[in-house]
Amino acid sequence: MYTNKKRKVAVLCAVVMTAVMFGSCGNSNKDDSSSKKADVSAADTVTLSTVKDEPDEMPDLDTTGESDITPAMWTVTGENGTVVTLTGSMHALKDSDYPMPKELRDAYDNSDIIAVEADITESGSITFQSAMLAAMYYDDTSDKLSNHISKKAYEALEKYLDLYTLDISSYSNMRPWAVYTVVENLSLAKSDLSGDMGLDKYFLMKAHNDDKDVYEVEGMEFQFNLFAELSDDVYSMLFESRENATVEGDLDELEKLHDAWASGDLEYIENASNEEIETDDKYAAAIEEYQTKIYTNRNKVMTESVEEFLKGDKNTLFIVGAAHYAGDEGIISQLEKDGYTVERVEYKPD
Repeated sequence: MYTNKKRKVAVLCAVVMTAVMFGSCGNSNKDDSSSKKADVSAADTVTLSTVKDEPDEMPDLDTTGESDITPAMWTVTGENGTVVTLTGSMHALKDSDYPMPKELRDAYDNSDIIAVEADITESGSITFQSAMLAAMYYDDTSDKLSNHISKKAYEALEKYLDLYTLDISSYSNMRPWAVYTVVENLSLAKSDLSGDMGLDKYFLMKAHNDDKDVYEVEGMEFQFNLFAELSDDVYSMLFESRENATVEGDLDELEKLHDAWASGDLEYIENASNEEIETDDKYAAAIEEYQTKIYTNRNKVMTESVEEFLKGDKNTLFIVGAAHYAGDEGIISQLEKDGYTVERVEYKPD
């Protein structure tokens, strides 16, 4: 057996697509009253969100209650005095997480630019949506998911989908990346977390309403291509890792990750996103591919983006998935290695 570390917390990481792009996020699947397997088509579970589904106006989340969350924040100051405030996003949150703490709202008010992984409020283009839907399925209708992933992965996936009363036959003509995106959203759909409440979406809507500049570090098309171009072995490895999963375990993990994000517990996030798993030796290369493409390469690009902002003359609020700040290859460590002083923001008691 081969032991390595596999990052698995999409709701905390920088792949916005897996957390908010599909219609399965939110509270739409909470009714567990029937144990009968749902007769659901693939289209029902992978319907893409569109702009017309977005609220016309920014919901007033700043006055909907009280919140005492303290998500991790840092500031970095460039040589010319430009300030970049860094914070980690969780792409699905609860309404009880709002209003955001004053320190974070002040960082928004004091910033000229909002930098995000991808502007999900602009993802509803008919052209983009049509291309996405077409790419999810094999052009050859005789080609099947089972031809592209291992037998063990297929069986683990079938078992996992059954936990959520879904039939694998509904996904038989879909590509592994598309099925994986569905899988990543199933526990979210049963939780009280919602992509509509995600931190990046919240600040994006505010920025557009306030006519602030929005900068995409990656963009939706990049993230789509990233997932679509991962090898079949990566998806076999990811599906096999779900073999012993339970709904209760999934929901417990989401809740713990949420609590870690809300309290700024970067150590927990780092440990959770580097959980060791055992896989067959054949997946050593797949794990390396996943780690390199999903994290290492992108952390480097994100760090370079921060440093470019520091050379400019506009303050920036920089929001990417929380897991990208953690660890030796995370954004914080890379900035410090490049000679920048990164200061953790301390929250003041009310």
